[in-house]
Amino acid sequence: MADVVVVGSGLGGLMSGAMLAQAGHQVRVFERHYIPGGYATSFRRHQYEFEVSLHMIGDLREGGAMNQIMKEVGLDKRVEFLEAHSLYKVVYPDFELTVRGGPEGLADYQAALSAHFPEEQAGIAALFAEFMEIRRDILYLSEKTNNGEKVDIFSDVPTLLVDYTSTFDQIVSRHVSSERLKSILGQFWVYLGLPPSQLAGTIMAYLWTEYHVYGGFYPKGRSQTLSNALRDIIVEHGGEVRTNRDVERILTEEGRVTGVQLKKGDVINADIVISNANPMHTFRDLVGFEQLPAKYVKKIEKLKPSLASLQAYVLLDMDFAQTYGVRDHELFINEYYDLDRAYQETVDNKLETMPLCVTIYENVSKNYQKSGKTTLSLIVLNDHTHWKDLTEQEYQQKKQESMDILLKRMEDRFPGMREKVEMFELSTPMTNIRYTKNPVGAIYGAVQSLDQSFQRRLPQTTPIDGLYLAGAWTRPGGGYTGTLWSGYNLAKQLLLQNELITE
Repeated sequence: MADVVVVGSGLGGLMSGAMLAQAGHQVRVFERHYIPGGYATSFRRHQYEFEVSLHMIGDLREGGAMNQIMKEVGLDKRVEFLEAHSLYKVVYPDFELTVRGGPEGLADYQAALSAHFPEEQAGIAALFAEFMEIRRDILYLSEKTNNGEKVDIFSDVPTLLVDYTSTFDQIVSRHVSSERLKSILGQFWVYLGLPPSQLAGTIMAYLWTEYHVYGGFYPKGRSQTLSNALRDIIVEHGGEVRTNRDVERILTEEGRVTGVQLKKGDVINADIVISNANPMHTFRDLVGFEQLPAKYVKKIEKLKPSLASLQAYVLLDMDFAQTYGVRDHELFINEYYDLDRAYQETVDNKLETMPLCVTIYENVSKNYQKSGKTTLSLIVLNDHTHWKDLTEQEYQQKKQESMDILLKRMEDRFPGMREKVEMFELSTPMTNIRYTKNPVGAIYGAVQSLDQSFQRRLPQTTPIDGLYLAGAWTRPGGGYTGTLWSGYNLAKQLLLQNELITE
């Protein structure tokens, strides 16, 4: 059996490591942070525990592809996933709509949109059907690839063939014309980091089906329980997950990986190295660009990262749902319908008006904190350039000013809330950089533009034999399900291709 080293313990690396360990291979994971999980972690302030990044995971209802993966790996027995009764509420100054997940919620959603936009009824139905066709094609392509089978893209995945060069806005605009409706349909753009006019349409369509058809879920005990479960699988199958261990070098000899060297000098031999670190760090710092073809180096240097995030973790000494009658798990708060403008204001850091996502964790997980408390996450996408060159004093001042603006926006909608704030913490793009080393603090890895999606996205194979990639920067993409799929696909293909050296 092969010796496998995984660099970094994000979900992609943990998933591939867990599956390879289950197949009998010796797996060692090295993580520079003191806990495993990457963005899928939690942190404590005093006696309270906060979620670092997760809003919800889609596709976990029976029949969902991620549901099947969880069962295959055994995570369904280790992690309890709680379904959000209300998937989200979309909020505009003149319009609000609560959306539920699952087939029954999707039917209600379609009916509500058709009632509000009767002239678009046929287009809405056709659009939803096309989303499902895109989903079918993507899953078919994934299954065939993982099984080593060839695909005739012209006959086997016809919808994907047509749509993979279209933005989400282009796909939607072929069926509906109302700009207000298009904006409502595009709310999940904040989960991918680009407005519909720039976002790879098939990726957005697939994500849309994950939540609308197969529900939104949250792991009991926070996302850390998911990371810990994958760690436990590796350890129970004879592997290791070592934290506070920074990999300094990926070792190669004559174009093939031979292992890694840790910062403390230890050399770990390996037949296979899977890097969950971002590609720039992997190839510039750990491998060395001089070991790579110039064309590949250029590709790495040209990768466009997603935006970062600015996130407030807020503890309220109140029952938010009871006080304000809000039972939704997630609020998408919009000040206007123009999502291109929304994106530009996000880039420009106009905190007063950019789209704001509010997650109310007690609405999906009772007793999330102490009884009577409410935990909120207030998150906006953010550009790191607004933070990177500040002095410590300027940085702390900007954090306080940003927190004040976010709390004021909430107070304007929910009078009396601010006086109930018991504790808050703010993470910035610089926080993301510190803990993940992601360039610009990217929250979704490489952004899902048309030129960085599907076959145009960085592949999981590399020019170095035995070195592979997992995580948000490679295929299929970022987010929780994207990174889990990345690790799953890589493990499947390695095992199928017998790339792992056996004794």
